[in-house]
Amino acid sequence: MELTKAANPANPANPEKPEKPEKPEKPSGCTDGGRGVPGRVTTAAVLGTVLEWYDFAIYASMAAVIGRLFFPSNDPTVSLLVTFASYAVGFVCRPLGAIVLGRLGDRAGRRSMLAVTMVTVGVASVLIGLLPTHASVGALAPALLVALRMVQGLAAGAEWTGGATFLIEYARTGRRGLYSGVVQASTVAGFLLGTGVAMAVVRFMSEAAVDSWGWRVPFLLGGVVAAVGLFVRLKLDESPAYRELRAARKAEQRHGTATEEARPGRDGDGERGRAGDGDDSAQTRRGWLLVLGIVFGVTLYGYTATSFPAFLDAVGALSLADALTTNAVALLIEVPLIVAAGALSDRLGRRRLMGGALALYAVATYPVFLLATNGTLAGALIGQIVFVVLFAAVSGPMAALFVELFPTRVRSTAFSSSYNVGAAVFGGTAPFVNTYLATATGSPVAPALYLVLGALVSLAFLSRVRDRHKEELR
Repeated sequence: MELTKAANPANPANPEKPEKPEKPEKPSGCTDGGRGVPGRVTTAAVLGTVLEWYDFAIYASMAAVIGRLFFPSNDPTVSLLVTFASYAVGFVCRPLGAIVLGRLGDRAGRRSMLAVTMVTVGVASVLIGLLPTHASVGALAPALLVALRMVQGLAAGAEWTGGATFLIEYARTGRRGLYSGVVQASTVAGFLLGTGVAMAVVRFMSEAAVDSWGWRVPFLLGGVVAAVGLFVRLKLDESPAYRELRAARKAEQRHGTATEEARPGRDGDGERGRAGDGDDSAQTRRGWLLVLGIVFGVTLYGYTATSFPAFLDAVGALSLADALTTNAVALLIEVPLIVAAGALSDRLGRRRLMGGALALYAVATYPVFLLATNGTLAGALIGQIVFVVLFAAVSGPMAALFVELFPTRVRSTAFSSSYNVGAAVFGGTAPFVNTYLATATGSPVAPALYLVLGALVSLAFLSRVRDRHKEELR
């Protein structure tokens, strides 16, 4: 009898009963049958993204005011360009934040990473709202502003990508495009909220009041959004895909088959010795490069859309108040179209829908700029509406396309780093480059040529992507 017990290898700790296979963990709040994503999961995923892009929108929309207060110059255009340069500084830090926080998301969990990003973006926003201006402390004011923008950039490097990963991992196959549209629409909701608040401040306050204290209000409100978002996020479980990955890792450790610890610069997880790892590593590197190429044109259009008010004001096409109004209307129209485009991509495929919109962008961008900068309110409004309608078709399926390119165990790091390198290089510099091209050439439509180039590059990289909208996540 004793020999029989000792010889049972299934469960050495309890030889009388063989060990039962572990059942997959079921996340709390996950709907049965995959009918939909719990509302609190959607809310948690989008609130941080709303805050992130609310903050970037108010900074871009109030760039002229910030330029006067923190980067004073005899030439308003110089102040605006320097302000946009400080706007771009935040993007320089995004790749570093994407790598550090992306790895946190892959190793400690999506939920932990999203809590960190929410706190960081919110606190930095409040501190910007409390900063002294150049008139009070001289050069220290712009230095502090740039430092806080860098801190925000670190957190923003994993916020949108982290929220998108978390939400899309909850969605079932055939619905990921819809939730991709939801999380992407939250970026525009943040733009809209930020633009609306900036518009209210500029339109209903005197310039003296805005310069004195009014500019602070939008940044301080960001702290309220952060507090609500953090409360919601701390009550969530991990995504189903990550919980399955965590269960698999525990099973490997229990049975002595776990591989060596992760190292940066290998396959994103550093693992060797498993069948298929070489293929995974090659596919991850290829996916990383594809995302980077697609992001070129997509972020140019996205950040041009949100910085249109400052651009139209700088080139003399409209007053800042009118430019903010037309931009807010265009963004309001765009929000439901993004969700619809995401859902449509579940039927048509991501590549077909995004490719068609990018091709139209290549043709329509120059006429749209002619219309938007013709000096009339109607022209600016119609031009921006056409601009955002096309962008909705590109951006709605985008997050799902990128999430589907990477396996779960490296998804957070690979998606965050590839997207944010492109966003830093191309998106963060878009407002600066657009304003510089327009002022240097004396033509307000000069930026259109740069955007057309971006559309063509993105289209070329998109053509190399295999659509996985009907496949399960790896």
